[in-house]
Order: sequence, then structure tokens, then C-alpha cells
Amino acid sequence: MDFLLQQTVNGIVLGSVYALYASGFGLVMANLRIFHVAHAAVFTWGAIFAWELTARLGWSLLTALPLVAVLAGLLNVLAYFLLIRHVLHRRDSEMAAFISSMGGLIVLAELAHHYLGGSVVRMTDDAFASTPLSIGPVRITTLHLTMVCLALVIVAVTSWLLARTELGREIRTVAFNRDTAAILGVNVERVSAGVFFASGAMAGVAASFVAMAFNVIDAELGSAYLVIALAAMVVGGFGSVGGMLIGGLIIGIVSTYATGYLSSSYRDLAVFVLLLLFLAFKPEGLFRTRAELTRV
Repeated sequence: MDFLLQQTVNGIVLGSVYALYASGFGLVMANLRIFHVAHAAVFTWGAIFAWELTARLGWSLLTALPLVAVLAGLLNVLAYFLLIRHVLHRRDSEMAAFISSMGGLIVLAELAHHYLGGSVVRMTDDAFASTPLSIGPVRITTLHLTMVCLALVIVAVTSWLLARTELGREIRTVAFNRDTAAILGVNVERVSAGVFFASGAMAGVAASFVAMAFNVIDAELGSAYLVIALAAMVVGGFGSVGGMLIGGLIIGIVSTYATGYLSSSYRDLAVFVLLLLFLAFKPEGLFRTRAELTRV
């Protein structure tokens, strides 16, 4: 029972980070109806930015996080203007954007490979002064608590912005129809760039915590978690940031159970099986889909 409780807590910690990664995918999917796979490379570069600021410049992780979020956000905005924007007016825009984004993933991953010299780099131990804590039979660290709390805050703020602010209404209008939004006076390009910035910033924060928790950074880091993020997005529902938080937590717990009770080699298999089950029996996810979100 103690082992089950510990694995559940570990799954919640991991799931909170997965939720941030998935939410970035979901925001772009809801806004532009495209699968922006280059987001995985933005995640990788977020980890590289965090490593540069902590290992090379000696910053603490918490001090570096805001700048990492900004840098990853700007990189994703650059990806929008270079990879996505010019294909949105094509008849086959969704497929064209996917192919263009796939090319961006390959290029950014290759650049990361050359930047790191093809090697694996690691965060320094003093980047985050993590202290172990014991709550009954459960062991957790201050790093884990920070990961969960910050993820909850970011998801809550994002959900509030989408549901209660003028910016959120503009984002939903653009998601419903870009041409209609433009006629209504919405600055479509500004809104889409803002969505890509928020998406990239979430990826940067999530990548920083993954890099710190697992202490392994390479050019394929984002791609390694791509299926997990996709599964969290499908389970939670494409149009609901809060739903993707729940989806991320479920995926985190499932992957942790698979690792703890079977083997780490079964982690992705368990996640993929869950993904297939949802696609077969509940493709809309647990919460509102993108289509429902645009009608709010």
C-alpha cells in the first residue's frame, strides 16, 4: 500500500509537468486546428536554455525560469511566422501546416544536436536546492512540490485568461473562424502569435523541470515525451486547459505505475494503449473538445 501511494504521488508530480507540455499543444490546436509538432523541439530548446542559464551562468533554476519561458515563447513565435503563417490560407492548410511544422522539428532538433555537440548535458546540483520531505510513508522533495504548485498556478491562470478576459474571447473567436474574427476587428496575427508565445513559454517551464528532475538533456528530449503529451491532450480534451491538467495527471500516474510495477520499458507502451482506448471509445476526451470551446 505504501508503494502504491508513493507511486501515485510520483505520478501526480510527473503528470503536472506533462500537463504543461500538453497544454501548449492544446492551445495551438484549439486556436489554429493544427498539430504543431515543432513544439517538441521548442521543449528541447527550453531545457537547453535552462541548462545554459544555470550550468554556464550560475543562475538558480527559479531565477532562470522567467527568462527561459520568454526565450522558449519567442522561439515558438518565430516558428509560427516561419513555418505556419504562410500556409494558413491554403485549402489544405492543416496538412500543409503539419508538414511544415514537421520540417521545423527536424531542423530545430538538428540545431540542438550540433549545439550540444551530440552529447548529453546535465543540470548542476546547486541549480535548485531541493530538500527531501516525508509525509507519513510518502517521500517528496521541495523540487516536486514546486513543480506541482507552479503547474497548477500556470494552468489556473491560463484557464482564467481564456474564459474571463477580452484576450480569451478573441482567442476563442479566432479559433472559431479566422476570417470572421478579422471582420469583427480582432487582430488575428497578434492573437495567434500570442497563443504561440504562451504555448512555447509553457513548454520552456515544463522542460526546465524535466531537465532538473531527470538531469538528462539531449537533442531528442522533446520528442521523447511527444507521445505522452499527445496522450494527455487526447485524454483531457483538445479544447480544455483544465482538462489537459487532468489528462496529464492521469498519464503521469499510468506511466509511473507501469514503471514501478513492470519496467521503464513498458512506460510508453502503457501510455500508448491508453491513448488508443480513448481514441476508440471516447475521442472527445474527458472534458470539452476544441469545437465546444470555440462556441463559448
